[in-house]
Amino acid sequence: MRVAFWDWGKANSVVVKNGRARTKKAADALAAAVRAKCPVGTQSHPMYKKGKFAGQTWTKRDGGSLKRSVRVVEKNEKSGYELASISLNGPRIYVGNYFSYYAAIVEFYTPFVRPTADRMKGQIKSILENG
Repeated sequence: MRVAFWDWGKANSVVVKNGRARTKKAADALAAAVRAKCPVGTQSHPMYKKGKFAGQTWTKRDGGSLKRSVRVVEKNEKSGYELASISLNGPRIYVGNYFSYYAAIVEFYTPFVRPTADRMKGQIKSILENG
């Protein structure tokens, strides 16, 4: 079988569009599962009013702030590493932010991201293959 007059640019754009949609869907599924397994603190307090760090906004604590910080961010800029005009940037899952900077500490002592990702490998593979 021979394919004549194949438009690689058009085919490439379709592949990239479908690939990005599937990776976004897989990332959303993984983020939802990570949110479900995320440990939730029960203590809340306002920011410090006295002491060395008085008035610093990062000193306040809200129960559930780590769970609310789980998000999917899609990077669209060029990375310099490209394969057949497909940028290797895509959706990323972030846990933690300015107010819940302790995400890595919690993950070290009470792993919840890595075990969830390991458990969902089959489901992620199915989403990437079948849409």
